[in-house]
Amino acid sequence: MKVEIKTSEQKSSSANEPLLEVKNLEVAFPIKKNFFGKILKEFKAVNNVSFTVEKGETVGLVGESGCGKTTLGRTLMRLIEPTSGSILFNGVNLAEIPADEMRKMRKDIQIIFQDPYGSLNPRLTIGEAINEPMKIHSILPNQKQRKEKIIDLLEKVDLKPEYFNRYPHEFSGGQRQRICIARALSLNPDFIICDESVSALDVSVQAQVLNLLNDLKDELGFTCIFISHDLGVVHYISNRIMVMNKGKIEESGTADEIYLHPKKEYTQRLIAAIPKINFRETA
Repeated sequence: MKVEIKTSEQKSSSANEPLLEVKNLEVAFPIKKNFFGKILKEFKAVNNVSFTVEKGETVGLVGESGCGKTTLGRTLMRLIEPTSGSILFNGVNLAEIPADEMRKMRKDIQIIFQDPYGSLNPRLTIGEAINEPMKIHSILPNQKQRKEKIIDLLEKVDLKPEYFNRYPHEFSGGQRQRICIARALSLNPDFIICDESVSALDVSVQAQVLNLLNDLKDELGFTCIFISHDLGVVHYISNRIMVMNKGKIEESGTADEIYLHPKKEYTQRLIAAIPKINFRETA
């Protein structure tokens, strides 16, 4: 079986309205304090970063390990607190709202982590794992309707309804990542952050999950930031790409501009490091 990855010509942004506007965002971690706790030296993991993401768009965020891309992604959800700057989501500054309001906002902003097994509670069945956030955020009025929605979601991510009562250890890595995708989609989010969500999978499974995300995005219309160290993977799934280096955005542009005509030496090195694998012919 051949797995076909959609090219950038097939990926189009459906609107021109910004859903997310990040302005002068900084995240600093103290690395040296004096006896009284005053910070003497700090490390800026995210350094004065600004960008927008339009509704319906997939923006790739790529860079080497340690460049700050995961810190940036988690800061957008306030899993890491920003030091300064603003994060405007639908006009609301997420950097300033109280923690209880931010918890409510996470219904509309979901994240899919790199390690699907670590993201799932081994003591909960798959059905329970997907049902838990739905109950917290009052999605649907009763358990019967939630179960019907969960089964529908499992089918959307190409899993069987009978998997509802199975546990995470009974699934492969690719299946567990599909379960995490279904859990994220259970809240009907407007915005999804994929944080290295295929990097732990082998190449053929990566291709299948990427195509699944593309199909679900077309069907459900959510907006996405796709974080990865692999510029080749990011090129296939993104409308635009931002290249991050040492906490800053090195360059940005359309997926084809960055991949085919990189301007910065750092981006050129990332492209040179891409394994020569043709995803379209991956079985």
